[in-house]
Amino acid sequence: MGITSAAKVAAPILALASLVVAATISVATAEPPPTAPPDGSTGCETGLVPRNARAGDDVCVSRELARLTAQQNENPAANKEPNGGAYGPDTCKPGFVWREAFDGDTICVTPEIRAENLAANAAAASNRADAPQPTPDGAPQPTPDGAPQPTPDGAPQPTPDGTPPPAEPAAERTVVFEITGSGTVYSIDMDPSGTSVGENTAVPFSRTIKIGPDVSLLTVVAVNKTGTQGCRITLDGEVVAQQPPGDAAFCTFAIP
Repeated sequence: MGITSAAKVAAPILALASLVVAATISVATAEPPPTAPPDGSTGCETGLVPRNARAGDDVCVSRELARLTAQQNENPAANKEPNGGAYGPDTCKPGFVWREAFDGDTICVTPEIRAENLAANAAAASNRADAPQPTPDGAPQPTPDGAPQPTPDGAPQPTPDGTPPPAEPAAERTVVFEITGSGTVYSIDMDPSGTSVGENTAVPFSRTIKIGPDVSLLTVVAVNKTGTQGCRITLDGEVVAQQPPGDAAFCTFAIP
């Protein structure tokens, strides 16, 4: 076989070898595809989703509250007086109040739904997936070798196994919910007690409850029937929230 014939036979073999080498290099250097963010990019704690009461509303709420919010947004005129009233076209029918998911939110809902939205607003920062988890004041910080740091004089000392002793239970606190003014109401709702007072309850009204350290939000709201009402919340003898009798008897306080 001459040189020319040998070259003709070798050329396809060399070309095939080049393709195999190129493919091998491509496979070896290919980067894996990016993975999706583990939290689904909602930014909320597990089980919560953005409320979307309006564009840009990323307050994290339960899926049920988000579903109700979407339904309410689809029919913003629902539960409003057809002929207007004291607040013009934004006047709610008896038994309904403004949602107040944000300033200027006049969609009419039940007092319970408004209380849920206000509670979500108060907890907006802590319900984010990226919220920092603070260490309780005074808790011993672990050292690199795993041993607890020395505690201040008089503070509880760690047990032999390295775990701090259980903290003493915090004392109960006293809360007084009040509806001030005069007349009667359709309802009075209080949280955290979860109790509700029915129609034709006379004002002034007062109820005292005890709460534990797990309670972070206090709310009382009355739906006016006759007269004018205000509200007041007292915590351990100190007034922490109040509204004079007038437009709306709604008081709330986030315990720091």
